[in-house]
Amino acid sequence: MPLFAIIGHDVADSGQKRRETRPMHLDRLQKLNEQKRLIVAGPTPIEHGADAMSGSLVIAEFDDLAEAKAWAEADPYLEAGVYSHVDIKPFIQVLPSNS
Repeated sequence: MPLFAIIGHDVADSGQKRRETRPMHLDRLQKLNEQKRLIVAGPTPIEHGADAMSGSLVIAEFDDLAEAKAWAEADPYLEAGVYSHVDIKPFIQVLPSNS
């Protein structure tokens, strides 16, 4: 199954909205993980050790770009206004090798 990188870009001062919406956001990621489709997911802080986030990165398996876009567009962070926008790009894992 093809991989896609989903990059969410936080709005300024997203912290409160992010905290309020995090359980719903993590629930969706956990479902991908249970389906063995999640490769990696996590926030991107403004800098290491900072509480403020610039966004998030998810790399996961989807059937195609349309499915990846539909999944990303239904993210609670996007719906709640944590993200200003989301970029979805095909991703090719080179290392570490999963063979």
